[in-house]
Amino acid sequence: MFKAFLALTFKGIRYRPLRSWLTVIGIIIGIMLVVIILSLSGGLKNIINKQLQMFGSDLLVVLPGEESNVVLGLFGGQKFDYLDITGLARIPGVEVAAPFDIGTLNAEFDGEKKAVFVHSSRWDVLRPIFEQSMGTVLAEGSWPKDEDSNEIMLGYLAANTLFKNKVHAGDEIIVQSKRLRVAGIFETMGNRDDDNSFYMSWNLFHLISGTKPGAMTAIIRVAPGYNVDLVARQVRFQLQKQKVVEQFTILTPVRTTAIVGNILGIVEMTLVIIAFVSLLVGAVGIMNTMYTSVLERTKQIGIMKAVGASRDAILSLFLIESGIIGLVGGFFGIVLGLAVSYGIGSAAVNFGVPDLFNWGSIDYFELLVILIFTFVTGVLSGLLPARAAARLEPAEALRYE
Repeated sequence: MFKAFLALTFKGIRYRPLRSWLTVIGIIIGIMLVVIILSLSGGLKNIINKQLQMFGSDLLVVLPGEESNVVLGLFGGQKFDYLDITGLARIPGVEVAAPFDIGTLNAEFDGEKKAVFVHSSRWDVLRPIFEQSMGTVLAEGSWPKDEDSNEIMLGYLAANTLFKNKVHAGDEIIVQSKRLRVAGIFETMGNRDDDNSFYMSWNLFHLISGTKPGAMTAIIRVAPGYNVDLVARQVRFQLQKQKVVEQFTILTPVRTTAIVGNILGIVEMTLVIIAFVSLLVGAVGIMNTMYTSVLERTKQIGIMKAVGASRDAILSLFLIESGIIGLVGGFFGIVLGLAVSYGIGSAAVNFGVPDLFNWGSIDYFELLVILIFTFVTGVLSGLLPARAAARLEPAEALRYE
């Protein structure tokens, strides 16, 4: 009996292939989005956690603006006074207080001009943070020893891919019409933005850029043996005395992880809602297709009932058909979702973001649950049309044209 139902089901689907596949596409889109979310979210979390671990568990980051909108604070133009940041080094537990200013300058190498992102700080405070807290090492050259020397440092990508010709330690680069020597080149830091940046001393940056000295951000290194959260509270208390930046944020490693987790959670929830809306649209499509199928096959239903088919048999026939439509949509949604995730992961590698997608991290039990879910969704979507078909009277169905 079941084989006969399957044969009739596939015959009905083949009879209206365009409508059936358009219905299936609605399911495919929703499932594809769900699979992409599941496939990439784990890799994204691992990448961010690795970045946070590389940043250092003994570092505090001071930013202008409220914690709820740090990005707006960064680009709002507010800067801390240089002395307010360097004065934080007097707080017990603060080993290094490094002011940072950031800007975009024009650079030229071998006749090729580029706009480059420049980080500036004092070499004597930047070096211990990079080497001891962030584990940054040099690929070439050495650190500048003189704060007032015309020397710069380059990130790995800035030296190797920014210009047509690779930049090496000892080469000269023109920045804002000033000729500067490349003292050293960093190994990759695992962050594309940092790897694409130039690094310059505090005095040299403000001399070349012509901007007013001020700290857009600050990084504070906590001395060994001190509680990071306690030092953060003391830093906040001290900075509340300054009048330049009224609202500011101090990020500890734990707080940063929590913020990133919240942001990822919001993104995931948004995508899941979009996916379920797509599934709902697909379910409505299945229902519409099955109602249309009932109308088109009314006479066939009458004949089946006339030769002895029961209501349960008619009900089962249409439920199996709607379930198969959902199952096919789920299968192709999973396949396309994995294919798209793999493509995104491969593309991310070219942008310096490895391990975004990993076959080993795929939860195949979750994929099985998704497949079962799409089958059940299809069955439930076809329930009302199937009941309508099962209730048709044989005489009325045979007279239907």
